[in-house]
Amino acid sequence: MSRWSRWVMLLLLGLLITGCAVVRPSSASTSGSTLSGNIFLVDPASVQRSVSVPARGVEAPDFTFVAADGTQHRLRDLHGHPVVLNFWATWCPPCRAEMPALNEAYERYRGKGLIVLAVNEMEGREQVARFRQTMGLTLPIVLDKQGIVGRAYRVSGLPTSIFVDARGMVALRWTGMLTEESLGRGLALIMEEE
Repeated sequence: MSRWSRWVMLLLLGLLITGCAVVRPSSASTSGSTLSGNIFLVDPASVQRSVSVPARGVEAPDFTFVAADGTQHRLRDLHGHPVVLNFWATWCPPCRAEMPALNEAYERYRGKGLIVLAVNEMEGREQVARFRQTMGLTLPIVLDKQGIVGRAYRVSGLPTSIFVDARGMVALRWTGMLTEESLGRGLALIMEEE
């Protein structure tokens, strides 16, 4: 094999290997419809660390989540949309109990810009996909396999919901199961920003 042939082979091998890791960025105007029904994976290197517990009036720590096709989204890309981050797991009974109400809120208000990201803590894609199908969920799910986003948000118990206004600021932090009243309160705080 000639020197030129070896170089071409190495170049092709390198492109093949790195091609698997290529991530296409999304546009800054991410809409709920491009997120709906998808299961995303957190990019661990992208998670902005928080010095303190993200509370009312504090900017929500940024992170990147990636679709199976490599399309990349950042929480910061969602500015202009009210966002609910719901940290949950399939083994958590209160998480399971509140999920239908979150999905209903997502369906009801996504036309007004609401995005609900169900951030699953440290479970696998297959397990979460089965749960999604069983529950009939359409809201986007983000797999936080290493719990990094949960740590950035200082989540100490599941479920925990963070209501983020259209400016990217935390409007409400709710630990424990959302009731109709607490969900309504959180949505009122972030939807009024529209």
